[in-house]
Amino acid sequence: MNTKTLVPLLALAVMASLLLTGCQPPKPSSLSNDQVVQAVDRALIALNIGDYQGFTQDFSDTMKTAIPKAQFNDLQNTVQNASGKYLSCEQPALTNSQGDAVYRLNCKFDKESVIVTVTYKIDGDKIEGLFFDSTNLRKLGK
Repeated sequence: MNTKTLVPLLALAVMASLLLTGCQPPKPSSLSNDQVVQAVDRALIALNIGDYQGFTQDFSDTMKTAIPKAQFNDLQNTVQNASGKYLSCEQPALTNSQGDAVYRLNCKFDKESVIVTVTYKIDGDKIEGLFFDSTNLRKLGK
């Protein structure tokens, strides 16, 4: 086989494998969707009342180190001033990113809806990342 034929065939094989990989369903953490909602619910209720231990209950050791008590207090003030107190979350949408199971939940707070994103290692059971996104929170970042 000459190189003029080999290069396009290799490119086609690589593209086909990428497309097939992208069509696979996302891989979850070891938790069910209900368990993910429960973990987020526990953390956000703890955030409402200023309970650092409850907030970090389902966090990995890395997350506990990344959010010490002082930073927790800042987070609580920021979220409550911008979005209000946490009320509830819907079932999550799952995607994967760089070996992590990424769950996005639409959550209701007193003042607005907030997209809460939590990451777990695939097949893991501890929160590895926590992100908040909302209109009011974005305004604070400007």
